[in-house]
Amino acid sequence: MKPPPAMTAMPVRSVAPPAGVPALPAKPALEIELKLAVPEAARAAVRRRLNAYGKQPPLKVASVYFDTPDRRLASKHAALRIRRIGEAAGAQWIQTLKTDDNPGALSHRGEWETAVAGPRPQLAGLAEWPLQQVLGEEPVRLLPVFRTRFERTVRSVRYRGALIELGLDEGQIIAGRRSEPVCEIELELREGSPSSAFDLALELIGRDRRALALLPSIESKASRGYRLAQRLGEQPVHADAAGFSSLLQPQRTHLDVARRIVAHGVHLVLANARGAALGEDLEYVHQARVALRRTRSALRVLGVARAADDPIARDLRWMADCFGAARDWDVLVSETLPLLGKAIAAADDTRWSALIERAQARRQRQQQRLRATLGSARFARAALRLLQWAEEPAASTPTPLTPRARRVIERGHQRLTAAARDLAKLPPQGRHRLRILTKRQRYALELLAPLLSAGASARTLKLLSRLQQLLGQINDAHVTVSMLPTLTRSRELVQRAERWSEKVVRRNLPKAQARLERLRKHGSGV
Repeated sequence: MKPPPAMTAMPVRSVAPPAGVPALPAKPALEIELKLAVPEAARAAVRRRLNAYGKQPPLKVASVYFDTPDRRLASKHAALRIRRIGEAAGAQWIQTLKTDDNPGALSHRGEWETAVAGPRPQLAGLAEWPLQQVLGEEPVRLLPVFRTRFERTVRSVRYRGALIELGLDEGQIIAGRRSEPVCEIELELREGSPSSAFDLALELIGRDRRALALLPSIESKASRGYRLAQRLGEQPVHADAAGFSSLLQPQRTHLDVARRIVAHGVHLVLANARGAALGEDLEYVHQARVALRRTRSALRVLGVARAADDPIARDLRWMADCFGAARDWDVLVSETLPLLGKAIAAADDTRWSALIERAQARRQRQQQRLRATLGSARFARAALRLLQWAEEPAASTPTPLTPRARRVIERGHQRLTAAARDLAKLPPQGRHRLRILTKRQRYALELLAPLLSAGASARTLKLLSRLQQLLGQINDAHVTVSMLPTLTRSRELVQRAERWSEKVVRRNLPKAQARLERLRKHGSGV
């Protein structure tokens, strides 16, 4: 499909459809769609599984995505495309505008679609489309930004009371001379409950040794195309506190908030999963782990899925353990051991060099385990189950969140200060428990801060963050020393490390005690 030239779009006005083009209604629809990424090794198996739901010949689909020179559509999370379906005289041209109101694995997008005469965008006569809201009322110049070219095999499936359009797209996204492959399953819900789409996705994955790692995909073709056109590489997606706390709104129930938080947390994990598997940037693993910690902390705060055998708690805990093991070795090799080596002047010691090599080998093995996990059917199933739970309808009766927020923070503060009595006499296990309670209290306060006193919460958060940092340094030193015997036979190196650890405790413990005293006087922050 040859990219059409740039053109000027006039203000929206009503006109008749082009001659010879069916007068399809240009009205909005809500597109609810679940995407699954298909690994190259699974393509043939996926085709066979899809054929079980009916065989259909593939259609050739070519699309061009347009935007203004200043990328106005992209800035509003919208995409405008012209798609050609089929070839030669029988080809059909479809113009589509999508607005990305709820990006994620199960996307909920506004979609406006109409037949057009050819490869040029036709903006006149679309009064029901929100183009003026996106582009403004002044004439704009539209340019082709990128294109897609793929074969699509589609069949309609009746599944557990729902009508689902089940498709497989295989092809490329192309921006100038740059391209990347596309191979994904789309499950578009036409009728029925979103839960049915998840059930069908889980069935496609399977459960036996032939199970396929069809991981939920959270990036649309449009998003990938813009990234390719702008030559932007993937970057770690940060699991910042604001992204979680923004989901707390007074009119929402506890369960509604919990479901939104689980969806947000899992999306962050999926957004960082590819980079985490490559292992080139440690921040991917770090941010995925933080996302899971914040998600689990939020469920604990909201009193949802707290039982150890709860399926949601179990899947989140398993994911957290997978990322946690890799992150622990990342921290040891990239942060703690370099500090220790410098402190004990071991850089020129051949025994230390051998220790570092063993630690790096252990970290590499842990990275390989994580890569295998992220590319497994088990990980794909866990992600789908969590997202399916997040899509279930919430309770209809709102419960005030602010009173609960105050109770949760007060109780957490009491537990923390009780655990910190006689801090100087606490054994390493006691200090570790105090560090965990401090981290939980910080996460809880960051989550609930919008419902509480801003000034008091900010001061308490500052104290908690510094206390967590000090206790973390003490714990890291203890953990490092405890692991050294597995990395070296040199008793001398271990003894030097033990003396270093004792210095870390002597340096940080008085500072931690001072922060605790200020925390006791200041209160919980509510």
